[in-house]
Amino acid sequence: MGKFRQKMYRFMYGRYGVDKLYNFCNVLIIVALFASVLVSIFVKDENVGFWISTAIMAFDLVIIVWSTSRVFSKNIYKRRRENERFIKLSRWFLRVVSFNTSRRSKSGNIDNSQFIFRDCTKCASTLRLPRKAGRNKVKCPRCSHRFYVRAKKIK
Repeated sequence: MGKFRQKMYRFMYGRYGVDKLYNFCNVLIIVALFASVLVSIFVKDENVGFWISTAIMAFDLVIIVWSTSRVFSKNIYKRRRENERFIKLSRWFLRVVSFNTSRRSKSGNIDNSQFIFRDCTKCASTLRLPRKAGRNKVKCPRCSHRFYVRAKKIK
């Protein structure tokens, strides 16, 4: 097993490898395969079910080839930019779709009236800041970027 591992290390040297976009593609492949099986089972017309299932399987094959080619790619800069764009898009999507449970006020954990939540303009990390009326200067603890935040007066 040690020789095989060494050969894999040598083969993958200088290649991009696995990232979050690759992991997302793997989950997407599994979901699509499951959907393909469900379509082939539940569609009454066999001909229509066959073609829909085949289209889903073709989509799966394209995703498999694309994500595997990303792993073995030597253009690390381009793959890293793709992954960063995917991460930014997924953060935006999660903000739009999900409910933010860390800001609940009736459970007693965090009181919304005492804090404001802002994203750092440089690294996009979410900051919990004390609510002070007016324009306040803030320093991000993650990237040390300084920027201004406006807050309304507490009612």
